[in-house]
Amino acid sequence: MKGLLTYYLILFFSIVLTAQKDLEKETIYILPESELVIAGSTNVNNFECKFNIQLICEPKNFSYSLEEENIIFRNLDLKLLTEGFDCGNKRMNADFQDLLMNENHPMIIIQVKRVELISSEYAKAFIKVTLAGKNKNYELPVHLNEEHFMGKFKINIRDFGLEPPTKALGLIEVDEMIEVQFNLKVRELL
Repeated sequence: MKGLLTYYLILFFSIVLTAQKDLEKETIYILPESELVIAGSTNVNNFECKFNIQLICEPKNFSYSLEEENIIFRNLDLKLLTEGFDCGNKRMNADFQDLLMNENHPMIIIQVKRVELISSEYAKAFIKVTLAGKNKNYELPVHLNEEHFMGKFKINIRDFGLEPPTKALGLIEVDEMIEVQFNLKVRELL
């Protein structure tokens, strides 16, 4: 019995160590000329809230492994402070912060789980978005150009327990669908 237990322990640790060897480590830097925007509309106007990219320009360490046409990521997260978004004026910024429940949930997390390579120019990203304390998974197309990644995806804010606000005694209504647009330029740190 003792020999069987030893065998299983050796097998278990061999599998764990082998799996860990397959992980590659990488460090990237998001360049300041990158853009990340949340765009939406009301029944009378459109709006854009631009994220201050300087808030995420520090080096990001992550691990990945290759499985056929997929890149599986570990720890590749974009942590966006909700206060980092600028909607163009103080009142809109305050309304946007209220919508995102900034006091209780000051961060939006976009976790890149996996990328499926379609061609040299296109990929499909599988991400998890954490907003207002709730998670939702998305699949989205990404245009690739060397170290440049562009794309967009739509979010229904109700999926995160958020209610579209109304203004002017209900005359102005915000649409529940918003669009996240990104144009990220990165550099690999050696």
